[in-house]
Amino acid sequence: MNARITLALVAMLTPAALSAQSNEDLQKQIEQLKVQLKAVEEKANTAQELEPRLVKAETKLSGLNIQWGGELRTRFDSAQEHFKPFQQFMGFMQNTPSPSNPYPFAPIFQPVGAQDWTNSVQWSTRLRLNMGMTINENAKIMGRLAMYKIHGGAEVPTFNGSPNTISTSFTAGQTPATDALLVERASLVYHFPSAASILSIGRQNTSDGPPFEVREGGERQGTPQALAVNASIDGIGWKFELEKLGFPEGTLLGFCYGVGYESGFGGGGAVKQNQTIVGMNFTTFNGTNPSAITPVVGNIGPLKDTTVLGVMYDMPLLFQLGESVHSANFYLGYNRMGNMTDIPFGNTINFPIPGQTPSTQYVTATANLGDMDQMTATWKHKIGDTFTYFVSGGYLKSHPNGNVSQYGAYWTFPSVMPPGYPTGLTQLSGFGGLMGDPTKSQTATAYYVGVRYDPTPTLGMGLEFNHGSPRWWTYTPATGEYTDKLGARGDVWEGYLQWRFAHNAALRVGYIDYKYSTAMSGWQIGPSAQPGQNWESAMNLGNNPQLQYSYPATVKNFYASLEVRF
Repeated sequence: MNARITLALVAMLTPAALSAQSNEDLQKQIEQLKVQLKAVEEKANTAQELEPRLVKAETKLSGLNIQWGGELRTRFDSAQEHFKPFQQFMGFMQNTPSPSNPYPFAPIFQPVGAQDWTNSVQWSTRLRLNMGMTINENAKIMGRLAMYKIHGGAEVPTFNGSPNTISTSFTAGQTPATDALLVERASLVYHFPSAASILSIGRQNTSDGPPFEVREGGERQGTPQALAVNASIDGIGWKFELEKLGFPEGTLLGFCYGVGYESGFGGGGAVKQNQTIVGMNFTTFNGTNPSAITPVVGNIGPLKDTTVLGVMYDMPLLFQLGESVHSANFYLGYNRMGNMTDIPFGNTINFPIPGQTPSTQYVTATANLGDMDQMTATWKHKIGDTFTYFVSGGYLKSHPNGNVSQYGAYWTFPSVMPPGYPTGLTQLSGFGGLMGDPTKSQTATAYYVGVRYDPTPTLGMGLEFNHGSPRWWTYTPATGEYTDKLGARGDVWEGYLQWRFAHNAALRVGYIDYKYSTAMSGWQIGPSAQPGQNWESAMNLGNNPQLQYSYPATVKNFYASLEVRF
């Protein structure tokens, strides 16, 4: 446009110039105008090209500022499960009241004999992408995306009595699910040198904590101990460096606060009352007409948020004994879990509602059951470059509030009943209260030990054992195995061999032997014992227990995996 205007001015002034000046002077002026015109055009072109060039430069700088890494694991599993005989609850049938049984119903139990189940071939792929970006010398962003998928597996697994077959945000990237990349970690980390402290906000590093790094043959990846928490938790953490107070270099004292269940976001906390299907009514069921069983819509809420308030203490040690260099770590942890709920909200197939046709359905919490204290301690000791051992222990104490889960089976009682007996729609069986007792505080313990020997830089072998008491529960819905081992109520042995055949690639083979003593491993809730029964005895898998779902007594799992880090 500027070029056209200049040429037009030249054309209009040419006649006057010819009459006043010689041809030689006019030619000089034209040449000068051409030079000026070229300069104007170059300036206009430079302005037009500046913005995309700046965008390209900023993109290049941003890309150089993000550090990417990750790991790829392809795993083969072969497993055999053994189920001991049990009595499976099938519902209720009508009963003529009598002095010995004044209720208008009688429970129905189906004897189930011993069974063996085999899944001889199962393949899975897990991809993790680690991302870090430095904002300035004190601030950075850290994240991890994860895809974990069973080859040919359902995206919403069929409910099998285990809590990790419910798809929830706690298990994002930790249990086999979809082929989508899920956000396992995402946090802003800021270091305050003057206050000797570190602030972290977002989805915390709360998975694969110590001493899991011993088995993996790598560095520590999570903050909380594995026996306490191995899940995706959103919240805030603040760690204080204690080196200036005379503690060993790297000693930290940390505090964290997280939310395990947000009741106000569609969960019944923002309204006075919500509703969902929580069971089945067996009023007209006579034992032969399942179609007479009708759904029960239960009232939910208002619910409170489930929160986690934690304290952690980490102390590293480095010393020399003789000619060997020793490195050790001592970890202490305490978590106060407040307003715990019954069911992890999410999606599942064939949820435990007797008589309901299997289908994909949404489940949600129905009640706050109380609080829980959780304490853990771990000692990890590495001798030289070849031998490492660890000892980890955990303790639980429940503080129930009297509430129980509304999921279960119901019966409509007649309006006229003997004194002391209920009337109207009443829950007869269900998932129960906190740690199997809605009224009395209960305790549980567990321990986890292991050794690893690396005779060469490329070869490592290890042996691990963990034990959980009959009411043991830990916030570990998954640990990357065929089924979670640290939440087991019973004994678990694992042996493995790891061969690093290339700089960043390894082949791992191992064997895990599970021996469960008590039903409902992995659950923080459980049905109460019947009058005159001992709870531990009633839930003992060797005592032909009365259960809604079968739980394996033993699992034998052989695995082999190819692991690549990049």
